[in-house]
Amino acid sequence: MNALKINTIIGRQYYSNFPEVITEAIPITNPLAVEKAQNILEENEGDYLCGFVRIIYNNVVIFGEEQLTECLLDTWSTFSYLLESRYDGSNHHIIFLDNYPYIDTTIQENGRYYEIQLDRYQCFLVPIEPFKKELKKEFFRFVEFCNNEKLWFSEESSYRGLLETYNELKLSEQGTD
Repeated sequence: MNALKINTIIGRQYYSNFPEVITEAIPITNPLAVEKAQNILEENEGDYLCGFVRIIYNNVVIFGEEQLTECLLDTWSTFSYLLESRYDGSNHHIIFLDNYPYIDTTIQENGRYYEIQLDRYQCFLVPIEPFKKELKKEFFRFVEFCNNEKLWFSEESSYRGLLETYNELKLSEQGTD
């Protein structure tokens, strides 16, 4: 059985003696995530929401804490592009802002699979249809978390673009019902 899990985690890296440690990483499904997100946004003047998108396929962590991003909005924008009709299956960068080891992370279609090139040493294959289904579900969950909890994002953030993509996907989903 192919088990695929995708979830969004709010959290940030604290610079200390252990720079790789992320403290207080909280899934957006946890009620404490709202306060955590509000605090991070306040610290960053509404521009950035830190965290990571965890993707686990067949008990293998493809993305996790190591793919921490300073801007979940940018990361979700690059993921949501895969859900849009204009995506043609070609090589597409996944943005993990300010995470140098993963500046060249890409995803592209390869037959019935997405090929995720994490770095020059690690490559993963995940089936397209289950991946898109879970990705869409978590994308909706993330945008609804931001919207329903009335998180404040600055005009300079990529939040407006994310909302537009969300609304377009919701409309196209209603058209197929």
